[in-house]
Amino acid sequence: MPHPTAVLFQTYFFDASLARLFARLIDGSPSNFRSFVLIHMSPGAAKPPRLTGVPHHFVTTPEIRDPGYRRKSSGGPEWRIWDGGHTDLPLLHFARAHPEFERYWVVEYDTRFGGPWSRLFATFEDNPADFLSTSLRTASTNPEWPYWPTLQPPADDPTDLPPDERICCFMPVFRASRAAVRTMDAAYRAGWGGHCETTWPTILRRQGLRVEDLGGTGAFVPAANRGRFYTSTPTAWDLSPGTFVFKPARSGFFLRRGMLYHPIKPVRATCTETLWRARAKLASLLRRPQPLLPQSSPGGTTAAVTPPLGPAPRPSLYRQPATAPQGAVRPAIGGQARSFGDIISGGSGHEIAHAGSSKRKPSAAPGV
Repeated sequence: MPHPTAVLFQTYFFDASLARLFARLIDGSPSNFRSFVLIHMSPGAAKPPRLTGVPHHFVTTPEIRDPGYRRKSSGGPEWRIWDGGHTDLPLLHFARAHPEFERYWVVEYDTRFGGPWSRLFATFEDNPADFLSTSLRTASTNPEWPYWPTLQPPADDPTDLPPDERICCFMPVFRASRAAVRTMDAAYRAGWGGHCETTWPTILRRQGLRVEDLGGTGAFVPAANRGRFYTSTPTAWDLSPGTFVFKPARSGFFLRRGMLYHPIKPVRATCTETLWRARAKLASLLRRPQPLLPQSSPGGTTAAVTPPLGPAPRPSLYRQPATAPQGAVRPAIGGQARSFGDIISGGSGHEIAHAGSSKRKPSAAPGV
């Protein structure tokens, strides 16, 4: 029997180009899927006009910083959804409003698939995994991943996790079961914290749920999907080279059929990033230590003089995570107010604006 599934097109803006991409996502969804634009914006931001008539779930930062998620929501005014690894919170907010779905596919706005999305969705329709994502690897495989220190178990449980039990992944596209979403909601309420790309696979596997890589060549890929859907370099911090990586961006003109790509950016943005990377490389070369040059002193002796260094480097685009305990333990998970258990037993949930069914294309605003 088909599983009721939500497909969430996650973004922080919604223009004409994204409206077309969302329509393509709807066209590639089976009849048991319902598609929504999942959009998060800063406090006080106005809802994009193009969302009118489009199924959507609109949230701002104060709404997703659930006080029950003590560690995920802490950080004061410096809290950032992207830098802190909190892009899973809009999904949890949506799922509290829509507990009727058995599965949730999340596709970020700069992710592309070479071909109809139905091909990817159909491949995993009968797959019982609770969590599907990309580039799953352990701390033993990639100890240099910068966000391992963010993984924090509840404060009252000091047990440490060995490297082979700490897992990270890459989540511009992923699928989570209802059980996985409830487990993460309960874990965050129990005191877990950290970057979502390590909390989800680590906690879910720790709780006995099935975690699986949807393609690639890593240790979490089933034999039937090995080498399918994307390529990456799991030992590299940015997963590059490959089709589904953190950096660099590409324009998306030439996509291999049946392959996932990330990040796909407009040509102008791609060229800007390429130029910046070239400048950063040049600055790095100029900052290398230079040989000492002899210089005559007034007394006739020579003294070594170091040439001036090159220009100061551009500040890093990637904020380093704050140091935190690297351990992770099995939490004694128990729901609090506004948990999924409360909602299913009669809570009202969160009201959202949406319209139409999974097969209804968005109403295009003038100029689309």
